[in-house]
Amino acid sequence: MRSEKGAAEATATDSPRREKLLAVAAELFLHNGYDSVTVEMICAKAGISGPALYRHFQNKQALLIAVVEKDLKSLHRFARETVESEPDPATALAIMVEHHILSVIDAPPTPLIFHKNEHAFPEADRRRIRREMNLYAEEWISTVSPLRPDLSEPQVRLLTQSVFSMLNAVSTLNKGLDHGAIVSTMSYAAIQALTAIP
Repeated sequence: MRSEKGAAEATATDSPRREKLLAVAAELFLHNGYDSVTVEMICAKAGISGPALYRHFQNKQALLIAVVEKDLKSLHRFARETVESEPDPATALAIMVEHHILSVIDAPPTPLIFHKNEHAFPEADRRRIRREMNLYAEEWISTVSPLRPDLSEPQVRLLTQSVFSMLNAVSTLNKGLDHGAIVSTMSYAAIQALTAIP
């Protein structure tokens, strides 16, 4: 049996490996698709052996699920905490928009990975992830609604989902721009799209 110190050291070593696997897999699943990506490809790009991958994930499918759930849960948690702590909807929306943009810059957007590889998810996982995505969208919708009294709820939903698509595209259309320029440009575009009353 390992000592407590040994277990702690193993955890400290394993965590960066797990994060590396998630980051590499996210890129591969987004650009190549689940069916074209092999465990060998993931391990080679991550610089990790096959046995090391299986210490963290049962199989390729489990890795795909973890890739999508990790960032999606983080986004939803941030949005929920922002809405709960910031009473001004305009300020809350600005915070959420900036956070979403930064998340897309830092890693491939979860919705794009999910939609591209949805066929590879077991039904129960597919439903759970869709529910999480809907809950994240609800935080935005509840924030935008009081800022757009001219729109019905279905219109707010359509507008919000359209803005998500625009912001998620940043992951593939940000060549040659620094982070500050991306955030300022896309934040302005998103806020205008969501709040400007004709």
